Parts: sequence; C-alpha cells; structure tokens
Amino acid sequence: MFLRACFIGILLFSAIIVAPVGAQSNRGLFMTPVREYIQVAAGGATGGRFTLANLTDREANIVVSVEQFTVEDYTYDYRFTPSKKDWVKLSTNQLQLQAGKSREVSYEIKAPEGATPGGYYFTIFATDMLDTDRKVRVGEALYVTVKGDLKLTSYIQNASLPMVAFNSDIPFSFDINSTANSHFFTYASGKLAGLGIESKSDEATHLMLPGTIRTIKGTIPAPVFPGVYQATYGYRVDDGQTITQTRYLVYAPLWFVALLVGAGLIGAAFWRRHRRTRPPTGS
Repeated sequence: MFLRACFIGILLFSAIIVAPVGAQSNRGLFMTPVREYIQVAAGGATGGRFTLANLTDREANIVVSVEQFTVEDYTYDYRFTPSKKDWVKLSTNQLQLQAGKSREVSYEIKAPEGATPGGYYFTIFATDMLDTDRKVRVGEALYVTVKGDLKLTSYIQNASLPMVAFNSDIPFSFDINSTANSHFFTYASGKLAGLGIESKSDEATHLMLPGTIRTIKGTIPAPVFPGVYQATYGYRVDDGQTITQTRYLVYAPLWFVALLVGAGLIGAAFWRRHRRTRPPTGS
C-alpha cells in the first residue's frame, strides 16, 4: 500500500518549472523528495530534510520559501497561496549552489497547541532566477496530519453510466465528495455481472484532500456476449470502506446490432415476397 501511495504521489505532484516556451528544461534545479507524508501531535514538532542540486552550468542563487496548497474542485488542479500558518521553519531561506553541486536543507514542522486534528498542506519551494524573465521553481509537497480524531468520510455524487453500451469499453464516471478532515487514497474500479460472466476493470488510485470534490472516470471491459448486465462501480479506501453505485445496462455490441438489422431486413424481404406470391382470396 505504501508503494502505491508513493506512486500516486509522483503523479499528483511533480517538480514545477516556470519558464517561457523553448526554455531548456535541464537549466534548473533538482529537488528530492518531491513529497512527504508527515504526522505530528498538536503542540509537538518533527523534522525533515530535502536535497537541492544545481543542474545548470553556472552558480545558482536560490530562494527557499513556504506556501500552502489546495486543489480545485473536480479537476484537482493545484492552487498555491502564501502560507497563513507559521508551522514550517526552514534552516535557511537563501543559499548559493555552484554548478553541479548539491546541498541538504532541513526544516522543522511544529503544530501549535490546540491544533485541530486533520490534514494541513504546505509546499517548500526553491526558486532560481535564470535571468530577468525566466525562473526555475521546484517544490516538495508536505502532507501534514495532526494526530487525533481523523474522519475519512466521503460519498458519491453525479454518477453516470450509459443505459445501452455498444463499444468494447463501457465508460463510467462519478464525483467523490470528501467530507473528511484529512487526506486519504481511493481505489476506483468497476465491474459487470450477468449471464454467469463477470468483467472487471483495474483499480485506479486517486488522492483525496479534505473538503474537496474530485471527478473520477474509468471504463469497464465489455463482456463477450450481449445481454442485460448489472454494473457496480465506485471506490474503496484504506480503512476498509467500500462505496459503490449499482445500475443495469444493456450491452449490444455493434456486431450484434448488425446481426439484428440484417435479420430484420431478411425477414422483411421474405415477408414481402411471401405476400406477393400468396394466391388471392375471395369469392
């Protein structure tokens, strides 16, 4: 589960480079790790560290700062704002790195007394100005959890699944509305059952932040045979909750539709021919 969480973290937060089109991506900084999941008690403190490497061919004057982040509903695009919480203390706010050199920087996270249990989200940014209008900015995301009563609650809304499906992949979508007070991972999937057949999709991992809504889309592999199937789609979370929707759909692959149309045309032609050749009736 930890490896899966790290994988989704890589997808959700990568190094950010701010530069005009055509700028060389290797003229900048390298930062590792790019995310940390940290737990701290209210009134307590914990430490961490990251490494900065200068991948340019010149000396870099680097400014290190802290911002908070959240995400946009539905799209989950990241949004960064100046930090309103003085929780993250850096060992330095400015440093110089010679070309090809690296340096380790430490920080301390201290949650104040009485901090409400739940998730708090910060980003440590390192910025190097290449010239007057170009800069390289890389960041490490800090997913901080204040220990205590954590509620990882959520529900499905705006679920969608076609009533009739024709293609080899059957699409589904839904929104996860997080009513949690901390972040958690979800594992979304779907399956069809009917005619003694079951068809399942692979699980897709998504991170949820508290108080947000995220749109999830996926596809279920179509079964071999046409018919009426029960579709179940939704997600599970690490604490064992499984939240799903159930719908019925008709699967009619194109070859089956063509077969029905062909049979209908043949039947209609046969009926017309039989009607023309039938002897007249009457007195």
